[in-house]
Amino acid sequence: MTAEGARRTPLGGMDPALERLGAVDAGPLAQIDVRCSADDAASLGFPITPNTVAGDMTRGSLWLGPDEWLIVGLPGTAVETVAALETAFEGKLHSVVDVSANRAVIELRSADRLALLATGCPIDLDPRGGWIPGRCAQTMFAHAQVLLQEFDDATRVFVRPSFADYVVQRLLAARDVAG
Repeated sequence: MTAEGARRTPLGGMDPALERLGAVDAGPLAQIDVRCSADDAASLGFPITPNTVAGDMTRGSLWLGPDEWLIVGLPGTAVETVAALETAFEGKLHSVVDVSANRAVIELRSADRLALLATGCPIDLDPRGGWIPGRCAQTMFAHAQVLLQEFDDATRVFVRPSFADYVVQRLLAARDVAG
């Protein structure tokens, strides 16, 4: 394992709290911020529809804005991902930045995960309203800026490291109230 893959995360030591939530620390995922034209992004398979994701739990491209994507990969893959993207964008106007340390990632896996998030999130997380696997959104959760990514059986919550404990405690409080 590389030093990058062995890094501790801001959620380290929170396993009991995460277990109560039916959640896990997704680990130090590789997170690469990419800025480029929509045409160049589409040529690499990035999603160009707002708030959508291309890929799976091992490697995904999340639409963040008209010219911005977050590439998420397995721990330890940031350096090779940056190199591959730099090669793919050679000669084109772009920015590729490793932001892996910018967010902790909580992976909620419980059946009530969307209900817990809805207690502090202003967006509609009801699957009947369109919050389905393959969606992502930048939003707020109880005053903390988060990025949500939906899967078939999990929701990833990307949060600034300084807010990670707060978000876990707020989710636990919602769980306790629901009860």
